[in-house]
Amino acid sequence: MPVAKKAKTLSWKAETEVDRVPQTLRFLPAREPGPQLSPADSHSPLSLFKLFFTESAVENLCHNTNAQAARAIAKGRKYKWTDVDVDELYRYIGLIFYMATVKMSSVADYWRQDSLFSLPFPTTVMSRDRYRTISWNVHLSHPDADKENDRKRGTAEHDRLFRIKPLMDTICLACKSFYHPRRNLAVNERLVACRANTGLARHTKVKMTKLGFKYFVLSDSLNGYTVDFSVYTGKNSFPADRGLSYDAVMSLLDRKVLGSGYHVYMDDFYTSPKLLTDLFAMKFGACGIYRDHRKDFPKTATNSLTKNSSRGSIRWIRDGPLVCVKWMDTQVVSVCSTIHAAYTGERVQRRVKAQEAWKTKSFPCPAPVSAYNQHMGGVDLSDQLLQYYAAQNKTMKWYRKIFLHFLDIAATNAFILHKELYGNLSHSQFMEELIAELCGMSQKAAPKQTSTDHVPVPGAELTSDVRKIATAGRRMCVHCKAVHGKKQQTPWKCQACDVH
Repeated sequence: MPVAKKAKTLSWKAETEVDRVPQTLRFLPAREPGPQLSPADSHSPLSLFKLFFTESAVENLCHNTNAQAARAIAKGRKYKWTDVDVDELYRYIGLIFYMATVKMSSVADYWRQDSLFSLPFPTTVMSRDRYRTISWNVHLSHPDADKENDRKRGTAEHDRLFRIKPLMDTICLACKSFYHPRRNLAVNERLVACRANTGLARHTKVKMTKLGFKYFVLSDSLNGYTVDFSVYTGKNSFPADRGLSYDAVMSLLDRKVLGSGYHVYMDDFYTSPKLLTDLFAMKFGACGIYRDHRKDFPKTATNSLTKNSSRGSIRWIRDGPLVCVKWMDTQVVSVCSTIHAAYTGERVQRRVKAQEAWKTKSFPCPAPVSAYNQHMGGVDLSDQLLQYYAAQNKTMKWYRKIFLHFLDIAATNAFILHKELYGNLSHSQFMEELIAELCGMSQKAAPKQTSTDHVPVPGAELTSDVRKIATAGRRMCVHCKAVHGKKQQTPWKCQACDVH
């Protein structure tokens, strides 16, 4: 009879005991990290955006949108329609970004001309009815192909992402082609709000957005660039059978595309001993917080932390390349890593109350916790950049909601590329320039008016009282402040001070 192997008996060690440094992985990226574009070349915001929304992709989008409109009119829809072309669709996208930048309560308010807050810009791009009809008919795939795919519903051949796949594949490829990430990566999920009953929407209690489409996102921790993403469609999304969290991370990390030696940070949904050890075998280091009840994590209570442990106490267990660390902050924090030693002398500052006064005190901090706090902000930073000018609005079709999110990814990644190449525009300035180029407007500033110039009031920097005069169609002299009627000619002469 073979002798059964004895189970490992591991006990927690204190920070006073020295942990050996794990094997250091050599960083060998497949390409030079950073933008895969030359800074010597001129790259405008529009040219960078078109790396993700290429003219061929937009031309295909126009073809499918025209087909959808023809199908809707054949069913009895009563609205005027002329086929949309590439230039007009870019202008339509520019208006979407304009609405994300200038917030109004409804779409119709952007074309109102009888309000104190009337906006002159949207009417110069396209009419309100044209914007609405394009919004109703935007389609990412051909309607006839959609019908063929819908007939396969309930079978293995049915593709739940068929309506978004043409554009999604283009953007995913562009995200990986024009930027190569630096060493520290972050994996997390992103939820795009949507209440459509499609079977794709997911509910979560953790995120601020409770219901929507779930994305698994790989981003660069340094700048928030979205390197790769996938849309979760259900438990059958991935071929492996080792759990959703394991399969999601493995699907985003392609060694042929990325290279080896990367450090991947993740939250407690993904972290497991099996995942971290398998990533280490693939030459990927990993670090993440974990849930104590999860399988294969140490359950021993020998020398472990208790509720009465002092703040800053550290306990750790090493099993091969994997080290599990517990640290007492305001509560117990559990982290595991294949990159770091348990404790290398780092300290953190915390405010504590002593003798009815708050003071700053220094506490020991494990190396994996310090690194996690520094680099895990990658996806959170990416989400933050996307939310500044999010092109999200109400729509009746779920795939149009994802189309708007693709616009957000493209615009944000284009801004990060521009910042890496030149760094001379803020996010708001980049979006302003992008909107102007998409809509075919010039961004060159008009020459400043001298003190002797008399100009029509609409469009000038006005106080609230003068805006009322401008709304009524009258003009005010900048010298004597006299108000004149609507029928003044241009150039015109002030009757009060006799100045042109």
